[in-house]
Amino acid sequence: MSDECCESVRAESLTRIYHYLDGELTTTEIREISVHLEHCPSCHDEYEIEALLKELVRRSCSREEAPMGLREKIRQRIATEQSVWPGAGA
Repeated sequence: MSDECCESVRAESLTRIYHYLDGELTTTEIREISVHLEHCPSCHDEYEIEALLKELVRRSCSREEAPMGLREKIRQRIATEQSVWPGAGA
Protein backbone atom coordinates (compact mmCIF):
# COMPACT_ATOMS: atom_id res chain seq x y z
CA MET A 1 0.00 0.00 0.00
CA SER A 2 1.12 3.51 -0.62
CA ASP A 3 1.44 6.36 1.82
CA GLU A 4 -1.62 7.92 0.18
CA CYS A 5 -3.89 4.96 0.94
CA CYS A 6 -5.42 6.63 3.98
CA GLU A 7 -5.02 10.32 3.19
CA SER A 8 -8.63 10.64 2.07
CA VAL A 9 -9.90 9.03 5.27
CA ARG A 10 -7.31 10.32 7.78
CA ALA A 11 -9.84 11.06 10.56
CA GLU A 12 -11.36 7.59 10.28
CA SER A 13 -7.90 6.02 10.27
CA LEU A 14 -6.92 7.89 13.43
CA THR A 15 -10.15 6.89 15.15
CA ARG A 16 -9.48 3.24 14.32
CA ILE A 17 -5.92 3.58 15.64
CA TYR A 18 -7.24 5.06 18.91
CA HIS A 19 -9.71 2.19 19.29
CA TYR A 20 -6.95 -0.27 18.43
CA LEU A 21 -4.65 1.17 21.11
CA ASP A 22 -7.46 1.17 23.68
CA GLY A 23 -8.38 -2.46 22.99
CA GLU A 24 -11.90 -1.52 21.92
CA LEU A 25 -12.08 -3.66 18.77
CA THR A 26 -13.12 -7.17 17.90
CA THR A 27 -10.53 -9.83 17.19
CA THR A 28 -11.27 -9.55 13.46
CA GLU A 29 -10.83 -5.76 13.50
CA ILE A 30 -7.56 -6.06 15.42
CA ARG A 31 -6.25 -8.54 12.86
CA GLU A 32 -7.29 -6.29 9.95
CA ILE A 33 -5.61 -3.23 11.46
CA SER A 34 -2.46 -5.18 12.32
CA VAL A 35 -2.14 -6.31 8.72
CA HIS A 36 -2.83 -2.78 7.49
CA LEU A 37 -0.19 -1.30 9.79
CA GLU A 38 2.37 -3.77 8.45
CA HIS A 39 1.81 -2.52 4.90
CA CYS A 40 1.03 1.18 5.31
CA PRO A 41 3.97 3.33 6.43
CA SER A 42 1.78 6.40 6.95
CA CYS A 43 -0.65 4.65 9.29
CA HIS A 44 2.19 2.80 11.03
CA ASP A 45 3.89 6.11 11.76
CA GLU A 46 0.64 7.50 13.19
CA TYR A 47 0.24 4.36 15.29
CA GLU A 48 3.77 4.68 16.68
CA ILE A 49 3.26 8.33 17.61
CA GLU A 50 -0.08 7.65 19.31
CA ALA A 51 1.27 4.59 21.14
CA LEU A 52 4.23 6.58 22.48
CA LEU A 53 1.99 9.46 23.51
CA LYS A 54 -0.42 7.11 25.28
CA GLU A 55 2.46 5.47 27.15
CA LEU A 56 3.92 8.85 28.13
CA VAL A 57 0.57 10.01 29.51
CA ARG A 58 0.09 6.72 31.37
CA ARG A 59 3.51 6.97 33.01
CA SER A 60 3.12 10.65 33.81
CA CYS A 61 -0.28 10.26 35.42
CA SER A 62 0.31 7.11 37.40
CA ARG A 63 2.98 8.43 39.76
CA GLU A 64 1.29 11.47 41.22
CA GLU A 65 -1.55 11.61 43.68
CA ALA A 66 -4.14 14.35 43.87
CA PRO A 67 -3.57 16.83 46.70
CA MET A 68 -5.31 16.11 49.99
CA GLY A 69 -8.80 17.58 50.16
CA LEU A 70 -9.19 17.91 46.39
CA ARG A 71 -12.21 15.59 46.28
CA GLU A 72 -13.98 17.62 48.96
CA LYS A 73 -13.19 20.91 47.20
CA ILE A 74 -14.65 19.52 43.99
CA ARG A 75 -17.81 18.38 45.80
CA GLN A 76 -18.19 21.81 47.39
CA ARG A 77 -17.75 23.51 44.03
CA ILE A 78 -20.36 21.24 42.45
CA ALA A 79 -22.79 22.00 45.28
CA THR A 80 -22.16 25.73 44.86
CA GLU A 81 -22.69 25.55 41.09
CA GLN A 82 -25.89 23.55 41.55
CA SER A 83 -27.23 26.13 43.97
CA VAL A 84 -26.48 28.94 41.49
CA TRP A 85 -27.74 26.94 38.50
CA PRO A 86 -30.50 24.67 39.91
CA GLY A 87 -30.99 22.75 36.66
CA ALA A 88 -27.28 22.00 36.25
CA GLY A 89 -27.34 18.78 38.28
CA ALA A 90 -30.17 17.22 36.28
